Amino acid sequence: MSRHVELLRRARQDGDLFERPPVVDGPAANTSPHPGPRLGWFGPTSNDYWQQLVQELFVRRDTAGRGAVGVASATAGEGTSFVAAHLAAELARTLEQPTLLLEANVFRPSQAGRHGVEPDPGLRRLLAEREFPLDQALRQTGIEGLWLLPGGASGFYGAAPDWTCFPRLLARLRERFTALVIDLPPVNLSTDAMLLGAWLEALVLVVEADLCSREVVHSAEERLRRANPNFVGTVMNKRKFVIPEAIYRRI
Repeated sequence: MSRHVELLRRARQDGDLFERPPVVDGPAANTSPHPGPRLGWFGPTSNDYWQQLVQELFVRRDTAGRGAVGVASATAGEGTSFVAAHLAAELARTLEQPTLLLEANVFRPSQAGRHGVEPDPGLRRLLAEREFPLDQALRQTGIEGLWLLPGGASGFYGAAPDWTCFPRLLARLRERFTALVIDLPPVNLSTDAMLLGAWLEALVLVVEADLCSREVVHSAEERLRRANPNFVGTVMNKRKFVIPEAIYRRI
């Protein structure tokens, strides 16, 4: 199993990210099954974690901060949209360049509500109506430099999305935005994460602690790795520590 970029616990309020400092176990790009050296402990503020994740996924990958990274999970409800939203926000702050959060999880869209914007027209409309103006589907968020392309209104379209024009749409978005974070649907819900992941620079798997079995997580990792060899690792969400922090630092 790949090394973990570990996220301790999602707070009750969406604006409050973590209650305790996260720990990063080795570079996200290293997928060795053995534990690696810790990169360091961070202070109690959540920004330290997101800054580290931005460094691992964008800045240190010799892409000058450019590119598109997909965030997926094995099953629904593991916090993929939460991680994607905050990763994109910190990315926009770090790069100080136009950044896009693209919601490709059209089955359970949530990013429009998170950012307080209209959900439609969104990605589903662009996929269904290929001549639909792109500008009408983009939303400027309250975070400087961060834009959102929402998935669309839940239930607006009954049929499964047609992804055949996604590569062309992605190429247009790359011309307008320096970096993109793609909120992908769960691996076990459809083949969309693998299909879209093939067009991205990297893929990340979000795992909620104690939700899925090791076998389910390993299967999801392998499927994402087959879709894109640049699968860079996992983000563990809601991890619980049963020993005091001071002791854990010495382990």
